[in-house]
Order: sequence, then C-alpha cells, then structure tokens
Amino acid sequence: MPGTLIIIVALVLSPFAAWAQAPARVGILVQEMGRAQSQAIKGLSEELKRIGYRERKNLILEIRNVKGNRSALHPAAGELVAQKVKLIFTTGTSATRAAAATTDIPVLFVHPGDPVAAGLIKSAEERAKHLTGVAAYAAQTTERRLALFKEIMPALQKISVFFDANNPFSRDNLKLAESAAKKLGLQAAGYGIKSADELKTTLASVRAENGVAIFQVADELVESEADFLFETARTKKIATMFNEESWAISGALAAYGPNYLAMGRQAGRLADKIIKGENPASLPFERASKFDLTINYRTASFIGLNLTAAMLKKADKVIR
Repeated sequence: MPGTLIIIVALVLSPFAAWAQAPARVGILVQEMGRAQSQAIKGLSEELKRIGYRERKNLILEIRNVKGNRSALHPAAGELVAQKVKLIFTTGTSATRAAAATTDIPVLFVHPGDPVAAGLIKSAEERAKHLTGVAAYAAQTTERRLALFKEIMPALQKISVFFDANNPFSRDNLKLAESAAKKLGLQAAGYGIKSADELKTTLASVRAENGVAIFQVADELVESEADFLFETARTKKIATMFNEESWAISGALAAYGPNYLAMGRQAGRLADKIIKGENPASLPFERASKFDLTINYRTASFIGLNLTAAMLKKADKVIR
C-alpha cells in the first residue's frame, strides 16, 4: 500500500511539476532598434509562439538595446549571461561578435551579409561551436538588385556608387556592383570617401544627369549619412536604389533586400531546437528565404519618375 500511494501521488503531481519548470530565458542583443531589428525580433517571437511558447509562462525574452553605443555591447552581453539565458539572439556583425566573445552560451544571429566575409566565422566548415543563424548573403543579390533598378528606371545608363575607401568589404562590394553593371550593359563610377564630411562634400558636388542614378552597396559610413544622401538625391532629382526595406521607407526610390520578419521566423525554429538542447554546431547556417522589392512612390513622384502599373504590381511593398 505505501508503494501504491507513492505512485498515485507522483502521477497527480507530475503535471504540476512540469508546469513549475522555470521558463526558458532568451537573450536579445541589438546595437540599435531599427526596423530590421524590430522585424527580426517580431519574427522570432511569432515563431516561438506558433511552436507553443508563451511569454511570462514558459518563455522570457531579455532584451538589451545599447542604442547605438557599440562599446556597451560587451557589458550588455555580460548582463544576459548573468541572467542565465539559454541563448543570445543577435542582429548584425557588432552585436554578434560581442555575444560570441563573452561566453560559450549559444549565439543565434540574423545577418544581412555573409558571416564568413563579416569575420564571424573562418569558413562554413570551420565555425564556432556555439554559433549559428540565418544569413542573407545580400552581396550575392547585387546583380538581381541592379536588374530590378533597370526595370524601375528603363533610362538607366550609369550608376554612381559611394563607398568607404578605408573598408576592404566596401571595396569588395564595389567590385560586385561594377561586375553586375558590366553584365547588364551599364557603366559604373565608384566614389571612394574616407569621412562623413567628405561624403557630404562629394554628394553636394554631384550633378543630375540623364540616365545616372545612385546605387548603394553595404557600407556603414555611407549608411550613417543616409538621410543626407536621400535629401540631396531628392533635391537633385536623382534616383536611388538601396538594399533593405527600411531605406526605401526613409526616402530611397527603391530597395531590394531580405525580409527580416521571415528571417526572424527562421531563427525562431532554430531557437526552439537550441532551447530543447540541440548543439548549435549541429545546426547549419540557413539562408534567408524571402527577399522583397520595396518602391517609394512618393520619392518617384518627387523626382519625376513615372512608374508603370506592371512595376508597381511587381513590388512587394509600395510606399504611397
């Protein structure tokens, strides 16, 4: 009888014991909370909810946003480690490096580029044992992005590319743009700059010419002055093509790039596996599965570019 009583008590209490388990803590580390970051986090959260996680019940999201202060990333990562998170979810290069350097806690990233080129890993075969994620390899879509730009602006003959002359990755991105332009029968002119002031001076001196437009390549220096670039381009009625939806929302004529909401959802499925005990080293990097074309109709109207109905229909999002 005593043995029977123990079995009965165990059966009765087991559901309550399972429910009483501590919720999984997931750390989130971002350098700043832009649209790309907020969409990626939203996708992660939505996918975890779809799988069965509920915030404050069996899931706690610990978010650390250093609001542009790169030097605060390492201390913020340390705070997440102290919270005993199951993993740290990151966006971009700097946050991922900070999280990966702090601890052996699994790091799950969403990245617009190539994690090897960004220096996050040595190669696809030789990578950190606690690092995995979703990468867009956006540079590999350069030709596709330029081809779309040519469709949007049929009169396009030449692209102007501004890049950080001190950044080897920016120089590589320029070469990709030049190669894509050659394949599409376009000319390409690169403008190497070394400071924000030099970029502003160079942009101010650019003259509007028929068939000439600005084509952006991934570059932190140029992107840090995006608002100035958009305003200058609008004033001079120069078309611009960028590589992420957020830039089109900010004023670029068009953008073609990864859908961060979808990338976040992909990361959510990986997060579930890590929470349940799978080793990140056994989870191959995934490629972004969805890329979107965004057109800013307001910008097109302002610079006097007529967009065809077919082109507007082709766009995944039109900003009116």
